[in-house]
Amino acid sequence: MVRQFGIEFTESAGKHGFTFDDVLYAARHIIHKRTYQENGETYLKITGRHHGDPLVPSLEIIMKITGSGQLVVFHANAEQAGFWDRG
Repeated sequence: MVRQFGIEFTESAGKHGFTFDDVLYAARHIIHKRTYQENGETYLKITGRHHGDPLVPSLEIIMKITGSGQLVVFHANAEQAGFWDRG
């Protein structure tokens, strides 16, 4: 787990090999975003540009926004077909 800038990057977020820096880059270069509620929790779902690999032009990221405003990133992966059809 990495915690910086009010963002927590969980172990599960790194399971596809993307890093905290990859997520920050994508969050600074957002292509699409949606906020939604599920079970009383607020989530932010984004796709953002990825740097350094032409075979992975964008990342899909899902994070929870805590009551204190902290972001908890628990999913980061190369954008997959159907990402915006779920959740």
